[in-house]
Amino acid sequence: MAASKKGSVRIVRRMSMETYMVRVFAGQLSTDEYTSIEAEKTSCSADIVAAACLKLRLGDPKNYELAEVFSSSGQLCKERRLEPTETPVRIQLMWPKITNSAIDRTSGLTGYRFYIRKKDLEIPDRTLSWRECSQELNAIETFLTSFLQQVTCNKEYSDLCNLPDLNERTLLDNVKSRFQNSNIYTYVGSILIAVNPFKFFPIYNPKYVKMYQNKRLGELPPHIFAIADTAFYTMLRKRKNQCIVISGESGSGKTETNNLLLHHLTALSQKGAHGSGVEQTILGAGPVLEAFGNAKTVHNNNSSRFGKFVQVNYKENGMVHGAIVEKYLLEKSRIVSQAKNERNYHVFYYLLAGSDEEERETLHLLEPQDYTYLKQSECFILDGFEEERVDEKYEFERLKQSMEMVGFSAVTQKRIFSVLSAVLLLGNVEFKKKGDQHHDESVTVKTESVVQIISSLLKVKEKTLVDALTQKRATAGDETVVMNYKMEDAIATRDAMAKCLYGALFDWIVLKVNQALLAKRHHSDHQGNSIGVLDIFGFEDFTKNSFEQFCINYANEHLQYYFNQHIFKFEQ
Repeated sequence: MAASKKGSVRIVRRMSMETYMVRVFAGQLSTDEYTSIEAEKTSCSADIVAAACLKLRLGDPKNYELAEVFSSSGQLCKERRLEPTETPVRIQLMWPKITNSAIDRTSGLTGYRFYIRKKDLEIPDRTLSWRECSQELNAIETFLTSFLQQVTCNKEYSDLCNLPDLNERTLLDNVKSRFQNSNIYTYVGSILIAVNPFKFFPIYNPKYVKMYQNKRLGELPPHIFAIADTAFYTMLRKRKNQCIVISGESGSGKTETNNLLLHHLTALSQKGAHGSGVEQTILGAGPVLEAFGNAKTVHNNNSSRFGKFVQVNYKENGMVHGAIVEKYLLEKSRIVSQAKNERNYHVFYYLLAGSDEEERETLHLLEPQDYTYLKQSECFILDGFEEERVDEKYEFERLKQSMEMVGFSAVTQKRIFSVLSAVLLLGNVEFKKKGDQHHDESVTVKTESVVQIISSLLKVKEKTLVDALTQKRATAGDETVVMNYKMEDAIATRDAMAKCLYGALFDWIVLKVNQALLAKRHHSDHQGNSIGVLDIFGFEDFTKNSFEQFCINYANEHLQYYFNQHIFKFEQ
């Protein structure tokens, strides 16, 4: 038996250009005991299990499997079985970095890990552990017991529809009381209210997945799994498509709720590998969509600035058949201007922080303070609590690994980064009047060197780019008239080009994600139903609101109207 006893849990050390160390733990919650397996990016889970069984002398590898878990303060929060064909190295390269301040050694493990277990067992055999884990396991059982024993006492109700006196005060007091008792979920009929605790609770592990399967809504305490389970079995029973809408203010936990729903919806497919593959592709695309579609706002350091709809398709027998991702209302105005103390999209800062010297030279990268599109808000770092700080150099490596898993080759990634560099440099393009004559307000490009670099990055002719920035063409019959832009028109055209480039790039990335999901589908025609999960931002009211805020709030007004009508009809 080969075991190491070093403090760090999830740091992965690269041994060579293509070899990594995968740490395999023998227990879900043991904090410092593991065996190290040398592996490549292409090494599959079955290979890791075989190597671990050999080192630990466990016997036939066919009796064991690898699981990915996330724990917080020594409590198991999430767990997922790896399929034999999945690649653990690539998975662990996408794990978010846990800051040292977020790891409380006195309270136990915080972070992601792999552990080996016997198949079809929720808790691994005790013979696999180098030390007893009874203390941690008892903590999980204690939390589970208190979760199941939620009772109606002290005017606390798990369903707000059961309140004897319905008014704003009693609703808020009930939700507050439940939250203070670590009950973050509350029903309003068939609608679930979730209060973001800003910490992990151990209520998403396999015990809860199995516990909520095929249970009537309200039979068990409120939980996000209950909503997913109800949608799944209603779809199978009634043969009708279902939809789950996630809405709330920025920072309310919509993205994490979306991930939990997708995890449970794919876990409900009892046919194994296919569901896991779809889930891994969707969640693997998460860091990519997050980098390109999320940004720091005044209220949230990682705010989604687009709406996302994920449709999970099922066969008639309940087996996952594939998925489709659609995006709505990407906030393009953020590309060219941001409010004070807000930032542009994460990917720009990742690119500037994580690129090596060769990449910086090839892409003509500058410092964030040197870009007009980044310096307007005077905000370049993610402030806040220490555990919220982001290592943007690490995030850039994580982004590249995620892009590789979705299907972006190294060459394609370089082309994407070239477009990003061009978008940033467009903001540095300046104009000047052509002549000294007062009546001539037409302009030409002042910063020719910048335009030359942009044309090189975009692989377009410099003259074509200059003409597009300074002229417009109007066709009348067989004649084409060329008109020069004035200063304000040229600036507006420049900004429109930057927004168009970024928007088209984001659309193409979503298209590539869907192509990867299509590759997971069976070639037979889809016969069955689907469950859609809509993750959309809540009401927005800024100091300066634009057409995008109008669209967002208009959509939310319709959602709010539907919720009200649904609840009233349900109660009648």
